[in-house]
Amino acid sequence: MLKILLVEDEKLELETLRDYVDWKSLGVGKVYTARNGRTALECMAEHEPDILITDIQMPVMNGIELTKRVREEGYRCKIIFLSGYDDFEYLKAAFQVQAIDYILKPFSVEEVEKLILRIKGELEKEHTAEVSLKLASGQLLANACEGREENLEEMSETCFGRPVEEKAYGMLAIYGAPEEKHVHRISDLFEVQHAFLSDQMIYVILQAYISFQDAAGRIAKLLEGEGSVAWHTQKLSIKELHTAAVLLSGMQDEMFYGKPGEVVCAHPGDKKTVPVDRDAYHSARQELRRFITAGNGMEADTAMLRCLEELRKGNRRECQREVYGLYLNLHNRLEMEDSRLMEEMDKRSVKPELLILDLGFFSQVQEALRQYVESLCCFYKRQQEDPNFYVSGWVKEYIEKNYAGACSVEEMAEGLRLSPNYLRSLFKAGTGQTILEYLTDFRLQKACELLKDKTQKVKDIGLLVGYENISYFSQVFVKHYGVTPNEYRKMV
Repeated sequence: MLKILLVEDEKLELETLRDYVDWKSLGVGKVYTARNGRTALECMAEHEPDILITDIQMPVMNGIELTKRVREEGYRCKIIFLSGYDDFEYLKAAFQVQAIDYILKPFSVEEVEKLILRIKGELEKEHTAEVSLKLASGQLLANACEGREENLEEMSETCFGRPVEEKAYGMLAIYGAPEEKHVHRISDLFEVQHAFLSDQMIYVILQAYISFQDAAGRIAKLLEGEGSVAWHTQKLSIKELHTAAVLLSGMQDEMFYGKPGEVVCAHPGDKKTVPVDRDAYHSARQELRRFITAGNGMEADTAMLRCLEELRKGNRRECQREVYGLYLNLHNRLEMEDSRLMEEMDKRSVKPELLILDLGFFSQVQEALRQYVESLCCFYKRQQEDPNFYVSGWVKEYIEKNYAGACSVEEMAEGLRLSPNYLRSLFKAGTGQTILEYLTDFRLQKACELLKDKTQKVKDIGLLVGYENISYFSQVFVKHYGVTPNEYRKMV
């Protein structure tokens, strides 16, 4: 919706314009008014209307002076003059300040509405053209950075209205924050000509008249530590953008291993990759698994750092793939072989290890792996400190797999290498229930789930949950729920 400012010192004429023109049908959402040029300037600064309709003869500051100030201060609104004087000098002065039309008093509402509709159409065309030009110029700059534009001279003339050699830019790159939301936030800054995402970096083309270092600092502050920034020191022609982009891209590894939020001057990347010592890495990885299963958090952390010290010898992508491979090794060797551990790990609300390949900095990758290793250690430490925890988990897993059969306590005890009585006491101490009580609850919960399927017979459901005698099954069910299986089925 458009915004319009009406400036008229005559109250009756101002109210007529404000109240009798059907602004809403014309696509005008806000109508502001002022009685003189000075008040109008204040309104311009606060609301920045799209259209200004102003009388010429007014006290304090007349319409010609007002519109000169409007243009001097950079406002691009469409200007229409109201005048009771059909005088050439006034009209000449009006068009010297780029007025697009005038209305002679006395005016009709129909005349005003017709003029506003025409101006609305012009504004829409200009907006479409501006958006198209902005998209075209942005694409040209992105192509130039990536070395994909062959007709720079011709395209620069079209997009910027000047030869390629007459246009200059600044340039910086953002590392560790490769998200479109950051591109949009940065694009709104006055010093930014264009910003785009490429190869896990955000390239930012700057206006040439600003301090590039200051702009880098402001953008880093805007990112609130989510990304680091490297800025190019020199003003660049459009032909030089590709060379600058290659320089900034070459700093990815250095920025990955640096601290988030850094602001540095662009320079040739000097990180040399070194082959990983596989023997040392595999030895540290074995120690890591051993310390984890022993519940030794401090030693596990030290072993993890030894692994990472080897893996950080590569470039950014290699390092992240290797660290993710280390996580998968622990997952497959530990979690996948212990359902109780897997269940505990699945309960976590946050699983940072799954983001390792997407994180922008080595310190974040290290922290994600550290949290995963700590979670594993906590499980094994708890298991060692509390034998009831291990025994209870083992028995619950056994029951889950065998509840439809006999579920022998003797068989459970043999599997744990404990006496049946000692097993019973450990389970009761760990859960507050006897093994029989837990087994009964588990079986009846399964029965309740099966009873929702009314195509199955109650007798068959009893057999599925470990009760061969239907009468005994019903007796146990009534004792727990106060209703028979058939009555429960009707309730659900």
